[in-house]
Amino acid sequence: MKVAEVETDSSVLAEALRRVGVEVRWGAAVVAVYGRDRDILRVLRAEDRPVLGVSPPGVDAKLAALELRELPLLPELELKAVDAMRLVAESGGQRVVAINEVALLAAEPAALVRYSLYVDGVFVFNDMGDGCLVSTPVGSTAYALSAGGAVIAPGAGVVEVVPVNSMLRRPPHVFPADAEVELRGARSRSDILLIGDGAERVKYRDSAVVRHAGTAKLLIRVQREGPTPRLPPSALLLRKILEERGPLTASEIVSLTGLSPRTVRHALERLRSAGLVRSVVDPTDPRRRVYMA
Repeated sequence: MKVAEVETDSSVLAEALRRVGVEVRWGAAVVAVYGRDRDILRVLRAEDRPVLGVSPPGVDAKLAALELRELPLLPELELKAVDAMRLVAESGGQRVVAINEVALLAAEPAALVRYSLYVDGVFVFNDMGDGCLVSTPVGSTAYALSAGGAVIAPGAGVVEVVPVNSMLRRPPHVFPADAEVELRGARSRSDILLIGDGAERVKYRDSAVVRHAGTAKLLIRVQREGPTPRLPPSALLLRKILEERGPLTASEIVSLTGLSPRTVRHALERLRSAGLVRSVVDPTDPRRRVYMA
């Protein structure tokens, strides 16, 4: 899909979008967010319209479709909306919403948590450790991955329960997306918190139930793969860096790689000729160009 109009509450992003011919108005079909992953998650938790993430220059936001310096490409960029599962967790009459994960954790550092896991009313295990995560496929590459969980394909209809530093070495468990995950009888020497995406938090009371609560829609780029021409090692290195880091100027590439300016210029020209790299005028400094894969 092409993006012709958006709604955004960021004056910086609104101005940049208007400069490239994108209409900005309230009630548009797409909501654009300027910021880091936490900002994009905040909007995904509340919004049913497709969400377009735009990150500030040099910020690695995995949920962003593009960086601010790439906005001149937006009118022609092909995007697609992918479903991002939304979770709701309730405890003691209070609730949190999450796109990445719901976490059950002690309020004090280094305090252990004991709890029991039930799924659809059936006992699964008891555990003791730092806590527990209930993760979506999108969240499987975030906190859940660092806690020992598996990487799950974004469209998979499952949730993943990941014990955090389990003293009993409990492995991650995967359940259908419509399963009702319940964390019962949690105990700790400190208060216990129920946390959504590291942002929303409520105090845990006796039991917490986590359920699938619909889907948000995140816009991502459509990647088109074609045959790769024969390229020198320097060009292959630059392509990999631009894919991983996002837009960079030639001088930034020189600083990152230690290659000579002449080698960088030659490699960028080879990549541009092959259609693997594009360049636009840097909106923060019209005297420079930024390169992107």
